[in-house]
Parts: sequence; C-alpha cells; structure tokens
Amino acid sequence: MGAGKDGFKIETKPMLKEKKRGDKPSLAKTLLVSMEPKDRFRIVYWIMVLQGVGTLLPWNMFITAHAYFQEKLEKNKSLKHDFENYFAVAAMVPNVLMFLLNTLFKHKVRLQVRMLTSLITMTALFVLTTALVKVDTFSWTNNFFYITIVTVIVVNMMSAVFQGGLFGLTGMMPFKYTGAVMTGQGIGGTFAALANIAALFGGKDAISSGFGYFFSAVVVLFICLISYILLPQLEFARYYMEKPEEQTEIDARNIQEQSKRLANWKLDTEKGRFQSTLSLDAKTLINVESTDGKEVHIRTSQRPPFLKIFKQIAPLGLSVAFVFFVTLASFPGLTSRIKSKSTAKNEWTEKYFIPVSCFLLFNVGDFIGRIIASIFQLPRGSKLLPILCFVRVVFIPLFFFCNAQPRGENVPVLFNDDTYFIVFMLLFGISNGYLGSLCMMYGPGLVEKKDSETAGTMMAFLLIVGLGLGAAFSFVVSALLKL
Repeated sequence: MGAGKDGFKIETKPMLKEKKRGDKPSLAKTLLVSMEPKDRFRIVYWIMVLQGVGTLLPWNMFITAHAYFQEKLEKNKSLKHDFENYFAVAAMVPNVLMFLLNTLFKHKVRLQVRMLTSLITMTALFVLTTALVKVDTFSWTNNFFYITIVTVIVVNMMSAVFQGGLFGLTGMMPFKYTGAVMTGQGIGGTFAALANIAALFGGKDAISSGFGYFFSAVVVLFICLISYILLPQLEFARYYMEKPEEQTEIDARNIQEQSKRLANWKLDTEKGRFQSTLSLDAKTLINVESTDGKEVHIRTSQRPPFLKIFKQIAPLGLSVAFVFFVTLASFPGLTSRIKSKSTAKNEWTEKYFIPVSCFLLFNVGDFIGRIIASIFQLPRGSKLLPILCFVRVVFIPLFFFCNAQPRGENVPVLFNDDTYFIVFMLLFGISNGYLGSLCMMYGPGLVEKKDSETAGTMMAFLLIVGLGLGAAFSFVVSALLKL
C-alpha cells in the first residue's frame, strides 16, 4: 500500500471473482484506490473541538447558573431547592426520545439540515433566555419557571439532534476526531463554570450578572454555527460528509475492454474523492466517473442494521450509559446541595463555594480526563473498561454522606471536612471525562466501516439514556437524603 503526496491511499487486495454455475470460486486481482485528503493544519480537528463545546454548553449553562435561578425562584421555596432536579429531567427525557428518533430516522434527513436547524434553534432560545434576565419575574415566578422548563426541553431536543449528527460524522473519521468532540464537551463545561464565576465576581448580585453569563453562550453557539457552515468547504471534512450515493456501473465482459477503461480513467482531485473496487475480469460496481460519459447513477438510502450494530457495541455502549448515569444521579442535584463545613461566614463559603468546588472542579476534572483520553488510551481491552465504569458507582454514597443540605435527622454526615468533598469532586470529574471518552472513541471501531456513522450515533444515544436515567434517579437520592 502506498500514499501519494496529497495523502491519497492506493492498495491492492484479493477478492472473489464472479463464478459461473459449477465453478469453484477463485481470486481475482483487485485495485482499491481511496483518495483520503489530509486534515491540513488540523483545522477540521479544531472545528470538531469547537462543535463539542456547542453540544453540552446549553445544558451546562442552565445547571451552572445555580445562584441566578435560586434568586429568580426565591418566591417558591420548593422550586428554589429542587429546580436542578426538574431541569435534569426536563433536559434528559426529551433528549433521550429525540436521540432515539434521530438514530432511527437520521438516514431520511440530510446531515446538513439536521445540524444547522438544531444550532439555529439553540442560539435563538438562548437569546430568549438572555432577554428574560432583564425582566422582573418576581410576580410571576411559576410562569417564569414553566417558560424556562419549556426552553430547557426544546434546547435539549435540538442538542440531541446536533450531538447525534456530530458523533455520527466523527464516527466515520479517525477516532481522534471523536476524542476532539469529547474534549470540546469538557471545554464547554469548564467555560460555563468559569463564565458563572466571572459573572458573580463582576455583578452586584446573581441576577444582574446573569445577562453577561447567558449572552456568552449566544456568542459561542453563533461561532459554532459559522464554523459548521464553513466545514463542507474543507476537503478533509467534505470527504466524510458527502455520502457515496452516486455510483457508476461498468459492465466489462473481457479483460481487454476493462483494461482499456482502467487506462483511460482520470482522478478527479477537485472533488477530493476517488474510491473504487475494480475486478479485472468481472462485472464491477465502482464509485468513479468514466471518461466515455456513459454513467448509471444509483442513489441508495438503506436502513442500517440496528440490532446487529447494537450487539457489537453493547459492552461499551452500556458502559458509557452507566458512567453518565452515575454522573447525573449525583451531579448537580446532590453535589450542589453540599455546604461548606467551615464556620467562617465569608464570600468563599456563602458565594463561591458551590460554583468553585462543585461546578468548576467537576468540569475542570472532566476536561482533564478527556485530554488524557485523547493522549493515552488505556485500557484497550473491552473487558476491563466496563468494570472500571461500574466501579464508579461508589461516588453516589460518597457524596451522599458529605454535608448535603437540607437532610433528615437520621442521615449522618460522615465526611466533615471540605477537603473530602473537593477530592471526591476532582476524581469524579476526571473519571467521567476519561472513561466516557474511551467508550465513545472505541465504540465506532467495533463495527464495519460502513456502519461506523450509525454506531457513533447509537453510542451517543446510549450516553443520553444514561443521563436520562441518572436524572430520574437523582429524585430518589434527594428523597433518601430527607428521610
């Protein structure tokens, strides 16, 4: 196998030639030419990082604005303490349903349409959320909450479409591009946490700082939209985004005729793609344009073998689901309730403890875990990785016995020092980013290349299922805490 100066691969491999009745199958020489462009200056890689930021930024912006929503919902004490649980369910249940629909029917709607529609809708809804910051909602707190819940639902439905399409696209690329999306998601969470802290630091109160906080999300999503529009202009991205739906059928009954055609073929480098399988003595279906102008265009829209793909990715798919089940069962519904055990009453304990120790520390740890996964992929075996994912369940009782408030009199606090909580959060974040990234990176590689897009989308769907189940289970954890 060789590669030209432009990064195009040329290889030969044997294939079974067409046999007549009564003949034994024999091998014929096959030429496989695949013009796979290079990602020059890693532009596509960094665009995928940016798109990864856009996938989880909407969710992170809502759950990280803890102080803002507590002030907005001050009139309703029940909502003030439990709004994050409602946000989690409102986000994850529609997310799961939309992801399921996206997985089943993605082949009926073009990728470009799905991606652009979801990005535009999310951007518009964050403009609405930013505008509501300036509106006095104290007299209609419940209605404000309902509007916010509807916004969360629609935003996460669009996020599911966007995320599913993105993982499907990167599933067809080398696995480091899936790692780029996972890294971008970590950056998105860290950005949301830092933006919240900066807004609290710069504003006189949580509500006045909310405008700059949510407006920053509008800016980032708009940049994601522009960069995705530019993506098809890049040769490397176009190679994977354009499905091989147009094919040319050549019926060559003898070696001389087909050899003549082979000699006359020209590579169309402007399109950045030439892919063919050529048998030297049999009827062959290829993906190129012949110079004689006689073409038969065949367009296909086949339904992927979902059950077969699921069985192949099930160990890692269920593992990534469990990783994020544990995450949403604990964060933020339980972890944001944990108060500092310090007796001092200052800005750290009253204003910054939760934004820093809970949200920032988790997202920084998650980002670190994703970065490590993009550099070192260990373990590589499929058996050890699911075990490590399952062990992560220990974090639920660890946080449960920290100083989470309010809590029932019969539920003791076993970890009376803030250091325990800080260490737990850091390990919690790192394990989430690292294990989740490994599962998502390995998953599409377990199936045939033609099914890698569907496998990537199904892995993302199982991730969302884990988030949805974890969000639902967070209500159980909250109820147990109050016993």
